[in-house]
Amino acid sequence: MRNHNKDFCYGFASKRCCNSALNAETEAAIEALRCASLRGYSKIEMESDSKVLIDNIKGNVCTKAWTILPLLDEIRRLSARFSDVEWCWIPRGANRAAHVTAAIGLRAVCPQGWANQPPPSLVRVLASDGLPSPP
Repeated sequence: MRNHNKDFCYGFASKRCCNSALNAETEAAIEALRCASLRGYSKIEMESDSKVLIDNIKGNVCTKAWTILPLLDEIRRLSARFSDVEWCWIPRGANRAAHVTAAIGLRAVCPQGWANQPPPSLVRVLASDGLPSPP
């Protein structure tokens, strides 16, 4: 999670049992919305490299991703907590930090959270992507 200056301010990873990559992406979006709500944010920008997820959230249900329909209802319910939520698709290559975080979650015995200071492996990815990261 980043603040308005694009600085890292919070991260979270946990092991989840999902039946597909789309389901995992949707669960991650739900967890991010919950986290942003708990931290008191009112305007947020959500990014995902899953075009199917972003299209479905924006109302383009012609992608026939019926397996995530109940989760989309939860996303809409949680999104109502914010004054503004912008959903953006980004290419997979520009989303390496999310994939490093997912790998951390897969190895984790219990949920991992980072306030202000992500693990070194994630700091390296943020820095190599040219994004602001903690020292």
